[in-house]
Amino acid sequence: MPTTDQELLPAWTLEDAYGSVSDERYKKELENAHKRMGELQKALVEEPQKDDIAVLMPIYEDAAESISSLISFSYCASSADISDTAASAAYAQMQSLWAELEATAKPLFSALGKIDEKDEFWSRKEVSHWRFGAMQKKNSWRAKLSSQDNAVINAFAATNFFPVDAMYKRLNKSMLVKAKNSAGETVTLTHSQCVGVLKGADDPVLRETAQTAVNEWYREHAGFYVDLLNLLHGFRKTQFELAGLDDWMRPSLEQNRISRQALEAALNAIKNRQAEIQEAIKVRAPFFGRPVMKACDFFAPVPVKSQGKAPYIPYKEAIETVKASLVEVNPEIPAFIDMMLQNHWLDARVDAKKAGGAFYSRFNRLKQPRVFTTYLGSFGSVLQQAHELGHAFHYWVMRDMPTNETEFPMTLTEVASTFNEANVRRYCAANSQSKEERLAILWQELVSCANFCLQLPIRMGFETRFIEKRQKGLVTQAEAEQIMREVWHEYMGDAIEDCDEYLWCYKLHFYMTDQYIYNYAYTIGYLLSQGLCREQEKRGKDFPRFYREFLRDTGRMTVDELIAKHMGLDATTPDFWNQCLDQACSHIEEFKKLINQ
Repeated sequence: MPTTDQELLPAWTLEDAYGSVSDERYKKELENAHKRMGELQKALVEEPQKDDIAVLMPIYEDAAESISSLISFSYCASSADISDTAASAAYAQMQSLWAELEATAKPLFSALGKIDEKDEFWSRKEVSHWRFGAMQKKNSWRAKLSSQDNAVINAFAATNFFPVDAMYKRLNKSMLVKAKNSAGETVTLTHSQCVGVLKGADDPVLRETAQTAVNEWYREHAGFYVDLLNLLHGFRKTQFELAGLDDWMRPSLEQNRISRQALEAALNAIKNRQAEIQEAIKVRAPFFGRPVMKACDFFAPVPVKSQGKAPYIPYKEAIETVKASLVEVNPEIPAFIDMMLQNHWLDARVDAKKAGGAFYSRFNRLKQPRVFTTYLGSFGSVLQQAHELGHAFHYWVMRDMPTNETEFPMTLTEVASTFNEANVRRYCAANSQSKEERLAILWQELVSCANFCLQLPIRMGFETRFIEKRQKGLVTQAEAEQIMREVWHEYMGDAIEDCDEYLWCYKLHFYMTDQYIYNYAYTIGYLLSQGLCREQEKRGKDFPRFYREFLRDTGRMTVDELIAKHMGLDATTPDFWNQCLDQACSHIEEFKKLINQ
C-alpha cells in the first residue's frame, strides 16, 4: 500500500461517544442502566395492569437504550484495539446485563402479550410501537422459562457463556504462521492478516502457502476451538431444555424473523440449482492455470497477467466510486457518506492492533452509526466499504423511529449491504473502459454468488450438524473435521479440488454469543438484494421511495411479511427465491459470453 494513502485512510474517534470504558460518560450511562433496572425491579409485579405497563415501558426503553449503546461501544473499542482487555471484559459484562434486563422485564412483556392486537390500548403513544415486538416475545420459546430458571441462566452466562467471545479472540491472537510470497520471501502472518490474504490477496503463492500454514496451525489447535463450540452449544442445549424446547432450530428462526417454510424454500431453491451455481467457481479455474479451483483461490481477484498484480485503488477514488454508484439508489447517500467521514465514524486503517474482519454498529443513545473496515486497495476492498456503509445507511433512514423498531434481524441486516455491493458492481461494469475491467467486475459477481449460495449454506450445514450431534454429547475434533469435509463436498461437489477444512475455526460467526445459527442470514440477505435489483429495474425513478419504505419496515416485520407487503410475493414458495437466483445466475452467463468473445 502506498504510504501516502495509508496516512489518508479514515480513522475512528470514540471521543464523541463514550471515550473509553473507563470514561465518566461510559460510567454515567452504565449508572443510568442500573438505576432504571432498579426502578423496574421495584415497581414490577407479576401481572402488571395496562396503566402500570404504560408507566413502565418508557423506563424499560431507557434502560435498553443505555445497555445496547454500551454493548456496541465496548465491542467497537475492543475491536479497535484487541489488546484492550478492559473493553473485552466490559463487552461480556454488558451482554450479561442485557440478559438480566430481559429477565427483569419478562412480566412486562408477558402482560403485553395477553393484550389483544386490536385492543385500543395499542393506540397509546407509550406502547404503540411495541405491538409487533410484544407479539414476537409472546410467542417466543423464552416465554416458558421461569424467573428462577432465568436467574440461574443469567448468572451462569455471565461467567461461562458471554466470555467465549473474548476467549475466541484471544485464541486467534496467538496465531502466528509463516508463508512464502511469489518473490520467495518468507512472511509472518497474524490471524487477521491470514484472513486478509485468503479474502483476496493478489499473490497466488502467498494465498496457497498461507492456506497451508493456516490449516497446519488449526489442525494443531482445533481441539481448543471445538471445546469452545461444545461450551457454547452445551449452554444453549441446557437453556432450551429448561424452556421445554425440543426444536433447537426454532430460536434461530425467531431471532432471524423468518419462517421455517421460507428458509427451506430458499435453501431448496439453491439445492435444486446447485450445478448451475457451481459454474460460478468452475469458469474461474482456468484463470489460475488449473482445471479445477483450489479453496485458497475461492475469493481471489481475477489474475492480472500484464502487471503481475491488480493496481492499487486510492481510498478517495474508492469512496467517489461508491457515492456515484449509489446516488440512484437514494440521492441522500453521497452526503451521508461524506458525513460519516467528516464525523470520523468510519475506520479503514490497516493496523495490527485492530481485530480482523469488518462490521457496522451503532450507539442507539447517540444516534451514531459506526463502520469498521480494513482498506487494502483492491476492488474487493471498495465493495467492503460499500457493504458496511449499506448497513449504516439502513440504520440512518430509521434513526427517527423508536429504537426497538430499528432493531432489524440479521436476515434483513444483510440486504442493504449486499444491495450496495450489487450497485457498485453494476456501475463499474457500465463505466468500464475495457473487456478486462468488465471481466474483473463480473468476476466479483461470481465470487458473491458462489459465496452466498454455496459457502454460506456450507457454514450453516456444519453448524446445524454440529448442534445435532451435540444434543447427544460432546463433539470431538475428529467429528468436527469430518462434518466439515462432508458438508463441503455436498455443496461444492467437484467445483473445488480440496476443502477449506478449518473454515469452522477461523470464522467468527460460529462463536457469537449474541447470535445463534445465523450464517444463513447472509444467504437470505443476498437473495433479497438480488430481488431488489429486479425491483430497481422495474420501478425506475420511484425506486428510492420504495426502498426507503422497505428499509423502514425491517424492524417491525418478519421476512415473510416484508416480501408480501413490498414485493407482493410469497416467501414460502420457491418461485420468489428462484426469481432472486435468476438475477444472481445471470452474471454467470454474462461472464461466459464475455470470455468467449
